[in-house]
Amino acid sequence: MKLEKYNVSDEPMYAQLVYNQEIMKMNLGRVFTAEEARMAFQTVIVQNASEPQLGVYKVFVGESDEEYIGMGAACWNEEYSAVEIEYMLLPQYWNRGYGTELVKNLVNVAVTWESGINVIAITDPANICSQRILQKNGFTLVKKYLNEDGETALLYQKVKQ
Repeated sequence: MKLEKYNVSDEPMYAQLVYNQEIMKMNLGRVFTAEEARMAFQTVIVQNASEPQLGVYKVFVGESDEEYIGMGAACWNEEYSAVEIEYMLLPQYWNRGYGTELVKNLVNVAVTWESGINVIAITDPANICSQRILQKNGFTLVKKYLNEDGETALLYQKVKQ
């Protein structure tokens, strides 16, 4: 598996994820509008430029690590004073172990950035697969809460890596 930061020419790759109904039903509950997708991708580019190590990454696998399968992010979350990881894989790569491997890689990005850091992930309670991926990587459920949209969310944490 290879992680590489998104750059300005990668918007079509990113769009494959945020316009996919299967992926986004567990994220936003719907696909992004064109404006939301454009703004979100601009935020990704700015974030990647501002932090040399943390950021939002294209994820590749395959014989020569050239097969795009999704995105992974490891970004600072001020509210929790932790690195928050996020991930989205194209549906054809679900249930093949890539999610578990990606989370392991994202945790490594976080602890390489700062040893002893807390790492968190937030998921939809209906996303059982994501919860299993997090648990396989040593995350534990910290709390169930209502997010800013009034939706129930689960906060998982992997403490002091």
